[in-house]
Parts: sequence; structure tokens; C-alpha cells
Amino acid sequence: MNFADPMSIPGPAAGVDVATGLCHHCGAALPRVPVRAPIAGEMRGFCCGGCAAAAQVITEGGLCVYYEKRDTAGLPALAESDIQRLREQWAALADPDFLSAFATDLGGGRWRTLVAVEGIHCGACVWLIEHHLRRIPGVLAAAVNYSTRRVLLEWDDARVHLGDVLEALARIGYQPAPNVRHASEVAQRRVQRLALLRTLVAWLAMMQVMMLAWPGYLDPHGMNSAETAIFRWASLSVTFPVLLFSGWTFMIGALRDWRLRRLGMDVPVVLGLWGAFVASAVSVVHGAGPVYFDSVDMFLALLLSARLIETSLRHRSANAADELLEQLPAAVRRRQDDGTWQSVAITRLRAGDVVQVPSGSLVPVDGVVVDGNSHADEALLTGESVAVAKAAGARVLAGSMNIDSPLVVRAEAAGQGTRIAQMVDLMNGALADKPRAARLADVAAHWFTLMLLAVALGTALLWWWLNPARIVPAVIAVLVVSCPCALSLAVPAALAAATARLSRGGVLIARGHALDVVTGVHAWLFDKTGTLTTGHADHVRVTWSVPDVEPARALALAAALEQGVQHPLALAVLAQARADALVLPPVCAACAVPGQGVEGEIDGQRLRLGKPLRNDAGAEPGATLLELTDVDGGRALATIEVSETLRPGAAESIAALRGAGATVELLSGDNASSVAAWAARAGIASAYGGLLPQDKLARVRALQSQGLRVAMVGDGVNDAPTLGAADVSVSFASAAPIARAGADVVLAFDDMRALTLLVDIAGRTQAVIRQNLAWAVAYNAVFVPLAVAGRIAPVWAAVGMSCSSLLVVMNSARLAWSRARGG
Repeated sequence: MNFADPMSIPGPAAGVDVATGLCHHCGAALPRVPVRAPIAGEMRGFCCGGCAAAAQVITEGGLCVYYEKRDTAGLPALAESDIQRLREQWAALADPDFLSAFATDLGGGRWRTLVAVEGIHCGACVWLIEHHLRRIPGVLAAAVNYSTRRVLLEWDDARVHLGDVLEALARIGYQPAPNVRHASEVAQRRVQRLALLRTLVAWLAMMQVMMLAWPGYLDPHGMNSAETAIFRWASLSVTFPVLLFSGWTFMIGALRDWRLRRLGMDVPVVLGLWGAFVASAVSVVHGAGPVYFDSVDMFLALLLSARLIETSLRHRSANAADELLEQLPAAVRRRQDDGTWQSVAITRLRAGDVVQVPSGSLVPVDGVVVDGNSHADEALLTGESVAVAKAAGARVLAGSMNIDSPLVVRAEAAGQGTRIAQMVDLMNGALADKPRAARLADVAAHWFTLMLLAVALGTALLWWWLNPARIVPAVIAVLVVSCPCALSLAVPAALAAATARLSRGGVLIARGHALDVVTGVHAWLFDKTGTLTTGHADHVRVTWSVPDVEPARALALAAALEQGVQHPLALAVLAQARADALVLPPVCAACAVPGQGVEGEIDGQRLRLGKPLRNDAGAEPGATLLELTDVDGGRALATIEVSETLRPGAAESIAALRGAGATVELLSGDNASSVAAWAARAGIASAYGGLLPQDKLARVRALQSQGLRVAMVGDGVNDAPTLGAADVSVSFASAAPIARAGADVVLAFDDMRALTLLVDIAGRTQAVIRQNLAWAVAYNAVFVPLAVAGRIAPVWAAVGMSCSSLLVVMNSARLAWSRARGG
């Protein structure tokens, strides 16, 4: 970049706009002789060469939008109506009780919070946001984390409210959202930062001590005793504080194990670390003997690295759950008893409250639309990529996005009662529930640790008899090389990675044993209504109409008659008419006719929609027929078929299960002919109809009595006993609460292909666990005898053990990045 010589550039008459007297880049006052440089074809004035250089870097990088946004900060980047709507929501943040859920009180009126911000695309965005916010009186700090798209804010609430700061962000084109899980995230970030700091300190100490030890390795006799003592004392002074700081977590863990009178992996780690350090310190004080400070620091650094990676895998699973709740708005407008609207915190909503959901906003509750017409994006909750039409009477879910027009919703569930909150509870519960493999690995690690200590004691006795001078290095090598870290990490690391991968695919593991059992299932049993099918009438077609009435006209007439009727069949007809963009004619004198349907007058003609007065053998099994009739003329005008549809992905998942060698059966309480027809459509060979709940339970037990492992997939109250008796049970997030509560696996999306993902990832998880355990056993079988024989130095023992643990963790991490077969 070449900047023009300020003395060679003519004054403002040549095109330099310095009328404002401010630097084009930072806004500071211009000096008497400003620096001038061409920016986007125009000469601009700058307070210094640094600002001129920064401006040219921004411009040449294609980031001119930075200056556009900065210079138009007074103009609304969002529509004024949108900013007004957001301002009403943020008004609730002025309440200190509500604010405490989103921010940390630092005392003295000072607060700190994290704000998620949409629209951060580049470094220029970062600079603009920080510079713009810091200029607001009362904002004490503003720092953008580009990778997480969050802004760390500190402000004086006596001088400026958080809502005002958020509005300032919105006015320059960035839409902010207070972080709902601020408190837990701050605590987690604090723990993560401390763990990272301990690891980095250990690595820095290892490199420093290795440099101090290297001359002795290169030429053991090249240094005199004074030089050797200096290097050793320096190593001791570096290692001791690092051992206390970076090794603190292991010491606390070992102390806890000691108090509980159990042996965990932290016990041999602490014995190895401090045993090597004490032996080395004694050698330094006496001026003779081997030292192992480099081994101690290397062991600590590599071990902390493995633990850091394993922790990140677990946090990825936990964050996948918590980020669902973060989608909910911070505050909503609730209708008061006098009909007015008031902005309140989302935490204050209760079932029965009527709330307003503006367009472009997330729905805060599970409820029913009482006014308005719009579309909702429910991809986060149901996996449905197409927006779903919402009108009066339609159900909406917390966390879905209202797209088109404002809605008024009556809450049926709020807070922890919403489906999204229950999904989070399921995911968090799965992270705490250990499957059988994990429990066995814990037991094995306990007994392995006990055996390890016995081997270390035997090694000490052996070398006391052979060569007492070799006791310390041999025992340290045994403790370090055989530390059961790889064995302890083999199962939990794989489960954490698998849980993270499944949660991204809409599969929530409610009970840990599911991943153990799924891979060995011999028979998959499916309920029909609501499980194999969608459970509600959603497929509407005109099967027959008279020549003078087009099918589209027949559907429009039927939908017009069904307006205002809340029966599922009526709602299905109306939904199909809306989907076909049909114009509904006006209806006069509409009324319900008991047992026959609904009647009304359209264009002077009396019409009725209801049960057919004649049998129609052409109807599909399980479908309901409606007949549109000219009442005055006494003739049928059209026949409309309303039926359920197969759940998305049902046929594909069933084909995949059968292809894997499993038996698939359909169990239902519907009539046998209908069940057989649905089974044929789904590709299921065995179907049983007319079953009571006890009949389904008997079928499960009959298969189990044959030595088969049985999985049950159901969603209704009548499926609860069968779900409880099956070896592994699967339900849906939309299922009846009792069915969902008894399920081992919950599918968050309606697409049943998630079931195939479950089987695939479960199989891979078992394979990875076997690989991890096999490696841990083989490694110890080879290296422990070598350590006992004194063939492995402590430094190489540290390298071997740490590499073994890292290998196990990285092998497990493959699950989190894997793609489903065929996907």
C-alpha cells in the first residue's frame, strides 16, 4: 500500500472532504495537517498514518460496508417497526429481578452479560460493534468473540439500561439476543478457561524443563557439578509450582477417592507425579542421583491435554441441549385482564396466558393460536424443513419461528412444561445416566488400579533384592506407564461423542443403556396410529365428482362449509384448501346436522358435507369418506377422501432394519384389514390388528421368551406398558407424556429416518468402545512388564501413557464427526 505524501496533495479544493474536521476512520479530530489517502476513489482525511493504513486494508479487503454501516448508524438497519417490537421486549430488562437471569451483578450498579448477536461476518463487524458500543455513556466494556458471535458487555445500570444498548446494536444492523443461559455458561466458561490455563502452563513448564534437561542428555559428562546443580535447581523451581497448579485437579480427585475409600484413576496419577517429584527433589538436595522433572512435566501436560479433549466432547453434548433453550425470546407481550398488553419476562408466563408473537419472532410457549394467520418454521423441533401453516385453532411449539404475520397464542405449557424444555431434560438426563458398558469399565478401572498398586509394590520389592538403586525409576515407570487413563476414558469418551452426534440428528438418548441394546435387537415392533402413521388426518383428495363440478371447486365448497368447525376432518379439509390456494365462496345459514355433517347455502344452493349415503368400495383402508351433496336436488356432487399418511421416512427406516436382519412387526388396535393395508404400504410382513394393550404386552413377552431382544416404537398412552416391557423403547417428542417418559430413546423429529441413524451410530459406538478397550488392554499387557523389568525410563513411560490416552480420545471423537451410512 502506498500512501500519498501529505505535502503533495492539494487542499480540500482538490476533492478532500475534511469539512467535518474528523478522521474518516476513527472519528477523532483532524490535526492541522491531516494525512490524506485515496479511499474508494475519493481522497479522505485521517488523523494519522495508522488510521489511513487501516482504512486501506478495510477497503482493499472488500469491507467497505463497515463504513457504510458506521456512517448510517443513525438510520435504522432494521425496520423501525421491528426495532419498536424489540424495544418492547427489552423493556422487561429494566426489572432487576428479571435482569439477574441474564446478567451477573458485579456490585455498585455494574452488570456483565453475554449477548448473542446475529450478522457478525468479519473483522470489520467486530471493530464497528466494539467501537459503537464503547461510545455509549455508561458502557464500561464491550468485547466481541468472533468465533461464538457473542458480545461481552459491562455497563453501569444507573447510567444506561441493557435495553438501550441492545437497541443501539439493532440500529447499526445487528440483531442482539440476551443469553438465557448466561449464568450457567459463565460458570462453564470459567471452568473451561481454568482447565485450558492449567494445560498451557503444564506445556510451557514441560518445554522449559526439557530445555534445562537437554544438555545433560546430550553430554552427561560435559557439565561440572556446579552447572548440573544450577540446572537441577532451576527445574525443581519450575516443576513444583506447576505441579501444585496444573496438577491440582488430580490431587483433589485422589483426595476425594481416598475419603470415599475407593481407587480411581487419579490415585496412581498423583502417586506417580509426586513420587517422581519427591525422588528428584531428594536427589537435588543431596547433589547426587537421577532426577525426573522432565518426566513429571511431560506426564502432566499430555494427561491434561487428553482430559481437555474428552471434556470438550462432553460439553458438546451438553451444549447441544442447552442451545435449544437459548432460542427462546427473553421477554414477551402478555394480555392483561383489562385487554391491554404488557411486556413481561418469559419466566413469568403460565399456562392459560395469552401472548403476542410478532412476525419474525420465536414462539415462547406451547399453545394454540387464537387469532391470526401465518406460517411457522418448526425445523428445530420437528425436522420439518417446510414452513407449516398456522391459523386459529392450530398448535404451535415453543422455539418455532413465526414467519409471516403476528399471532395471538394461548399458552398450554410454559417454561419447563414445553416440549423444547422436556427435550433438554431428556438430553441432560442421558448424559448423567451410565450404560452397562460404562459401569463395567468403571469397575474394571477400579480393580486395575488396585492391581497396579500391587504391581508397583512388587516391583519395589523385586528391585530391592536385585539393585536398590533402580527402585525409584522402576516404580515410577510402572505407576506412570500403566495409569488406567485409557481404560477409564474408553467408554465415556465414545458415549459423549455418540450422544453429540445423535442429538444433531434429532435422536435424544433418555437412558444410557439404549446404545448397548439397540445394536442387538432381533425384533422391532411398531404401533400404527401416530407411530407408523402421522396420527392425524392430513391427506385429502377428491376421489370422484360429477362432470359439472371440478375437483378443485368441490374441495373449495367443502372447505367453505367446514369453516369454524374444529373436528380433525374439517381442519384437514381446510388445510388442504389453503395449501391449494383455493378461494372459498361465502356461506349462508351454516349449521350442523346431527349424525349427518354440516349444511349451508352457497350461491343459492343448499349443500351438505358429511357421511356418504352410499357405500364406496373404492376407499383405501383406514380412510374416511366425506360426501358433498346437493340437498335440494338430492344428488351427490363429489366424494372426498381424508386419511392419514405414513410418517416421513417410515418405509426407508423399516427397509433398513429388515436389511440388517431384524424382524419387523406392526401391532395395532385398529381392524385387521386396515392394519394389514398399512403394513403393506410400509413394507412390514407381519401385522396384527384388533389388539388390546395387554395383547401387545403379551406379544413382547412371547418374543422375549424365545430369547429375542425386542424394541418397541410407540407414542400413545396404550403403548406405555409395552414400551416399559421392551428391551429398548423408542417414542417421539410429540408423544403422550406417559409414553415419552417411559421411552429409552426419544426422536425429536417426525422423520423416522432418525431411527436408522440411531442403529447406525449405536453400532459404530460399540465398535469404537471395543477398539478403545482392546487398545488399553494390549498397551498395558506390553508396557507394564517392560516397566517392571526396568526397560522403560520414566520420561518414555509418560509419553507412552499420554499417547495411549490421546489415541483413545481421538478415536472416540470420530463418532462426533461421522456421517450416517448412505447419508
